[in-house]
Amino acid sequence: MIAAWINALSEGLWEFFLPLLIILGLFINIKMVKARAKISDSDISSWQLSKIKGALSISLASKVGTGAIIGVLAAMWQGSVHGGSGEGIVFWVLVGMLFLVPITYSEVLFTQISKQTPRDFITTNLNAKAATVYALGLVALYAFGFVGFQLTGVQTVVRYFSENYLDYHFNSVTALLYIVMPIILLAGMVIVTKSHHLFINTLSSLIFMIILAYVCFFMFFVYQTRDFISQYFSNIYADVMNFQSAGIGIPIGLIIAFQRIIQISETSLGTSALSSSDRENSPRREAFVQTVSTLISIAIAVIITSYVFAYGQAHIEGVALVGDSFERVKGYIFTVFQVTGYMGLSIVVLFFVVSGFTTILGSFHYVNTSLNIGENGRIITYLFLISLSGALSVTHFDIIFEASNLLMFIVGAINLLAMALFIHKKIHIFHKI
Repeated sequence: MIAAWINALSEGLWEFFLPLLIILGLFINIKMVKARAKISDSDISSWQLSKIKGALSISLASKVGTGAIIGVLAAMWQGSVHGGSGEGIVFWVLVGMLFLVPITYSEVLFTQISKQTPRDFITTNLNAKAATVYALGLVALYAFGFVGFQLTGVQTVVRYFSENYLDYHFNSVTALLYIVMPIILLAGMVIVTKSHHLFINTLSSLIFMIILAYVCFFMFFVYQTRDFISQYFSNIYADVMNFQSAGIGIPIGLIIAFQRIIQISETSLGTSALSSSDRENSPRREAFVQTVSTLISIAIAVIITSYVFAYGQAHIEGVALVGDSFERVKGYIFTVFQVTGYMGLSIVVLFFVVSGFTTILGSFHYVNTSLNIGENGRIITYLFLISLSGALSVTHFDIIFEASNLLMFIVGAINLLAMALFIHKKIHIFHKI
């Protein structure tokens, strides 16, 4: 019942206000292109890897995770409910990227030149109340919503191996006690002992190698299934033609794509600006690095996930788009194993576990930098949200999914409005003399 109420509110907001978000995004990006030369210097020095590694590592570690796989599969399922086979989400994501990806560049550039965190930026350009709503929404979205995606992914991996190799089936209680709670306790110990920076830095350094291995796995998967490539693109075309429209004429596929792009890449949420808060590079370079991170995360999530699952759905018995998130992810993992064997399975499992735990720990970074309360208060808030998310991930993942869609709208809309007001009224303050 709660999920249905949240879903109804979220759908209403997305359907009726999506055109406004698109217009705001276009306005911001066009104005940014015209004003960029006046507010920031061009870069003439050579790139230094040591200076860009930190921001890119934190950004990729928070964006590239099991939630991206689960989110894309959920989007494919939503598309299938509205008359398609699911692959059409790839087309709508490409369309949505034209509007959303440049926003990452703008939001990082603006916060860099103003030397403010996203919350302070919103306070200055909108008001303090809006900034408080933004901060609370971002913390809830990340530590509750996105952590719930990660916990669901790790659960699926453990349950898959347990059912297929140990002949043991978890129920809700045992999944909570033996999978979710140990992860939450481990995360809590890391945070309470103030070791999260060490763990995040270590895990973030592994992300590059894991992403490289994951991409190599996909290239091998595509080679093994090269006869399916033309069918994959045909499925995308047919799926796009079958999408129904929302009440005001916005294609449902575009709404789903906007939600998943924001969930996957976090564009418009302000987290890319937070990842660049150390300001080791020039404003333009920080903005460029975060934009590259956004493109990488979207490509990894959407292209790889959709192709692998599309092949499984077409050629492997038992793989299908169903309402149960566990069955969808299980079908994805099973497809990987059927095509690439234990090699591919090992890489995907490593990707699930490491990226998932990195994102769970990384969520504390955003709690830490967004809430203006004492350290103990931030720790308690973080532990409460991930514990609630963990409990719901076992029995009511639909609540996490729908709440995330709603929170993404609220957080993104406030941030975009502040950016629009900044570039319309206050950007002249930062013009170079």
